[in-house]
Order: sequence, then C-alpha cells, then structure tokens
Amino acid sequence: MSIPVRRQANPLFGPVSLSSSGNGSARWKRGSTSPLDQKGSTGWLAELVGGVQTGSDWARLNIPVDEIFVSEFSRALWSYYMTNTETMGVNIVVWVHDPNDFDKRAEITQLGGHADLVKSSGWNAFSFSPTTGGMFFYGENTTGTGLTAGTQYTWSQFQADPLFKNWTIYRITLEYGWEASGTFEAAYVADVKLNGVAVPLKPESINHCNTVRQQRDVAAASAYDAEDVISNSASNGEGTDLDFDFGGTGYITKAVVVSETTALTARIALDLYSRPPTCELDDHAANTGPIEADLPYYLGRIVMPGLQDLGTGTSVAIATPSTTGNLPLAFDTPIVYVVAIALDAFTQGAGKFISVSLTADMDD
Repeated sequence: MSIPVRRQANPLFGPVSLSSSGNGSARWKRGSTSPLDQKGSTGWLAELVGGVQTGSDWARLNIPVDEIFVSEFSRALWSYYMTNTETMGVNIVVWVHDPNDFDKRAEITQLGGHADLVKSSGWNAFSFSPTTGGMFFYGENTTGTGLTAGTQYTWSQFQADPLFKNWTIYRITLEYGWEASGTFEAAYVADVKLNGVAVPLKPESINHCNTVRQQRDVAAASAYDAEDVISNSASNGEGTDLDFDFGGTGYITKAVVVSETTALTARIALDLYSRPPTCELDDHAANTGPIEADLPYYLGRIVMPGLQDLGTGTSVAIATPSTTGNLPLAFDTPIVYVVAIALDAFTQGAGKFISVSLTADMDD
C-alpha cells in the first residue's frame, strides 16, 4: 500500500528583509541581554533606527505576501521595544496592487503618529484590525476607488472599497521614521503575526555582518604615555572597559579607531575579553592586562596601525585581515569587553572624542 505524500502549502509570507533610507538604518540584532532577550521566537530582532528626521528618513522590515486579498486581511500583531519615547511608533504599511494589472498599485499606510499607536519607551505592542484608523493611501492608477488619497480612514473602509477590496497584498512593511524633525533612536521589532500566522524574524543569510561602535570623550587636553589605558575616568577605580554587544558569536573582521584630534600618528591596541576584565581600567594608568585572573576570558589583542588624518579631518586607523592587527579574531560570547591601550605617547585634544568600532561576521 502506498502512503500518500503530504504536501506543504506555499507559505503566505516570505523571508523578512531590512532596508532604510536617509539618516535611517536597519540591521539584525540578537537579543542577548535584558530587555531585548524577553521577546521574539527566534532570538533575532530587527533594529530600526530612524536617525535625524528631515521628512524622508526611515528604517523598515519588508515581508513578502503571497497575494492575499485586501478584504481577507483582517488582523496583525507586532511588538517593539523603543529606546526613547518618540512622536511616532512602529507602523504598518500594506502594499497592494491589481492582481491582473501591476501598473495599478498603492501603499496603504498607518499614520506613525496616530493616537492609538504606542510611542512610549520600553516594550510596546499593537493589534491591527478592521477598526484600526489613521490609514491613508497614495498610489498610481487608482481610478474607481471611493476613497481620497491622503485622507485617513479605517482599514475596514479599504476592505469595503469597490476598488481596493478586489486588489491583493504583495508586501507588508513595518516602518519607523518619516517625521519632519527630531531624532528617532533605536526601536527593536521582536514579534510579528499576520492573519494569525507567525512570521519568523531572522536574517536570510546565516552569515551576516554586525558593527558596534563605542565612544569616549576627553574633558581636557590629555597626554597619554606609551602603554597607558584609555578609558572614561582617571579617578581610581572608576574607569570602565568598552562593551560591544554583538548579540551572538562570530569573528571580528574589522576594527576602526577614530580620534577627533587631528594629525595623530600613535598606535592603539585593543585587548578583548569574554567577561568584564579585572585588570587596570583607569584612564592614564599603566596597563596591567591581561592579568592571570582574566586569562580564561582573554580573547586576544588587536594591534591597530598608526593613526593618520587627511587635511584637517579626524585621525583614523583601520585594521582588517589584510593589514596588521591579528584579525580575524574569534569570540564566543554575545558581549565583547575591550580595554584600549596607547602603544605610543600622544596628546588627545580637549573635549575631543575617541571612538572604537568593531565589525564581526556573525554565526547563526
């Protein structure tokens, strides 16, 4: 007796991707520390940064949709963590077209600043339904609709419209930005469910890059001796390491050190640990690491090339696998703890920053 093969239906929703424009940025991030580890089925979150808002700065996640009729799309649910309270939340945009004529299309957008869309810092969630208001559309070749472009309606009015009710959805996006002014800090989308179907959030490619940047400011003109620690405080016991939360494990493939002071040529080293180190961390103190107690967690040292500037710009050093520096360097914990050390004496200008950026190829 032959056993019938159970065929799986085509998925309604395709793999999620990220995009951004203007001052916005979007990337995948592992939720490895609280509160970002509290939600999400895969452990991945979509980090959306609106950035400085000038009217066309945004970040979004894109979800392909397998031609669901507008009249049949009745519910959605998403959760998102906002770093700060903003004037807009993470809103839904429903992209629709005539299934028989792709010259006829529109995007139906939920107003990001609408009263019922939560915009507070911390964890938020929104439940989309036919009664959701603040929905407006713009598009091409929409003759036949009873609705006016740019005017706000409920979703049910689009479902009942003589034109749109027969159109299908080809994409749904969750967006953050499009404000006229202000600065939108990071928001993290953790869960998405469309028409009752959970949409997994994760990179399409297992291998992806993640860049984390940390910055330190120097209050007064500061002369470092060779092998001094570079940190945030010279007060005894108050200096701290630089924490790089990659949200997973992988290999560091690039390091960038930038000093706002021009014309520097000094070399800087970065000692990396998988736990907070107990060696000397105070600014201007002589480096003692890695000490014996930290050796089980010592990941290695990145030796940067000498800083250099062009014209009157900042002083920059970049280490990659094709330069000096000991890269790539593996790390096996979500957070990498870094101690910066001056290899050569140099003077940092008053009020000028020093920043360190690390880029990693991430494991799944």
